[in-house]
Amino acid sequence: IKAAKEAVGEAGEADARHLEMLVNTATALAVAGHGAVFLGVAYPFGVLPALACLLGALGISTARCMRWTIIGHHVGHGGYDKLQKSHPDRLPRHYKRGVFATGVRRFIDWLDWMLPGAWDVEHNKLHHYYLSEDKDPDLVERNFELLHKLPLPMFAKYASMVFWMFTWKATYYSPNTFKELELSRGTTMASRFWPASRSKTDPLTVADLFLAAPVTSLAKGELMGALFWFVLALQWLLVVAPFAAVVVSPALAPAALGYLGAWPFELEWRRAAWKALLFGVAADMLSNAHSFVIIACNHSGGDLYRYSTSCKAYSAEWFLRCAYSSANFETGNDLVDGLYGWLNYQVEHHMFPDMTPLQYRKLQPLIKSACAKHGVLYVQQNGLYRLWKMLRVAVGDDHMQQCKAIIDPTAQRAVSEPADAGCA
Repeated sequence: IKAAKEAVGEAGEADARHLEMLVNTATALAVAGHGAVFLGVAYPFGVLPALACLLGALGISTARCMRWTIIGHHVGHGGYDKLQKSHPDRLPRHYKRGVFATGVRRFIDWLDWMLPGAWDVEHNKLHHYYLSEDKDPDLVERNFELLHKLPLPMFAKYASMVFWMFTWKATYYSPNTFKELELSRGTTMASRFWPASRSKTDPLTVADLFLAAPVTSLAKGELMGALFWFVLALQWLLVVAPFAAVVVSPALAPAALGYLGAWPFELEWRRAAWKALLFGVAADMLSNAHSFVIIACNHSGGDLYRYSTSCKAYSAEWFLRCAYSSANFETGNDLVDGLYGWLNYQVEHHMFPDMTPLQYRKLQPLIKSACAKHGVLYVQQNGLYRLWKMLRVAVGDDHMQQCKAIIDPTAQRAVSEPADAGCA
C-alpha cells in the first residue's frame, strides 16, 4: 500500500492547474446559476423561464457541492500543503489547511451550513481516525438506531429518509459538527457543562437541539439543563445565519430593484422575488440531496464492517479497515469524478487523506490491484446501488458486519493474513 503511494509521486504543476480548473468551474456554475434564476423569475410562468430557473438552481447546487466535497475537502485535509512548499507562489496561500475558509475567508472560500472548523474536528479527526467505530460521528447504523426501534411500517421508515436526504446538512450535519467542535474545546460551555443525561456521542439534530433535549431537561426539573440547550441553540444559529442569508439571496436582487423603483421587467417584482426565494431554497435542497447521495453511503452497507475496538493510525489494521469499511464508486475522468464530488475514491482517501484529487485517480488502480493480490475486500459499485445498501442499514432492513478487528488483536505485531477475529 505504501509502495503504491510512492509510485504516484508528489503533487506538481498538473495538480495546481487542476485545482484552478475546479475553482473556476464552481465559480462559473454559481454565477451562471444565479443569473439564470434572476432571468427566469423575471418573466411570467412558461417553459423557458421554468427551464432557466431549474438549470440555475442546478448550477448553484452543483457549485455548492463542489466547493465542499472537492475543493474544501481536499484543501482541508492538507492535500495541497506539500505542493505549496515544493512550488512556492504557484497557488494562493489560502489553499492550505488551517488557512482555507477560516475567519473572514469562510465567506470567500466556502460558506455552507457547516462551520469549516467544526467540520475539521468532526470529519478530519473523529471520522477518519475512528472509522466505523462508535466514536465515528458518521456511523449511519448507530445514528439511525432510533428509527430502527420506532414501531413504524418499513415503507414509512424508507419514506422518512427522503426528508433527511433533502435537508440533512441543516437539520443534522451542521448542529452535529458544531457540537463536536464545542466539545473539543476545553473552555467552552458545551465541554464544561454538557448534561450528564445525554451521551456526547449521540447525534445532535435540529429537533434534538430545539425540542427533544430542552423538553427532556424541563420534564426532569433540570432548569440549568434547559438553559444550556437554549444557549447552545443560539450559538448555533449565529453560525448558520450567514449561509441562511445566502440561501435566500436570489430573492434580494428583484426585491432591491423593486424597492428602488428600478425593476425593468413586466412581471410584478414581488412575485419575482417570491419565485426567486423558492428556487433559492430548491437549489439548497438539491445540494443537500446531491451531497447525501455521494457521502452518506461511503461507509455504510451490509457488506461493510464496523468495529468494537480502535487501532493505531497507519498500522496494518488501519489500512485494512480503510478497505473493509469503505465503498468506492465508478472512477476515471473529470465528469464522473466531479459528479461524485471526488468521493468515489474513499478507500484510497482514508488510507492517505492528504492527497490531491489527481493523485487519488492515479492511486486507485494500484490499491485495487494490491487488494486483489492479497485477498483484501475492495468494494467498488455504482453510487445509486450503494445508496440503496445504505438506506437498508439506516432503516434497519440490513446490518453492517460486526467485528472486533480485521487482524486478530492477539497477533500483536505479527504480520498475518486478515483473520476472522470475531467478525459476524
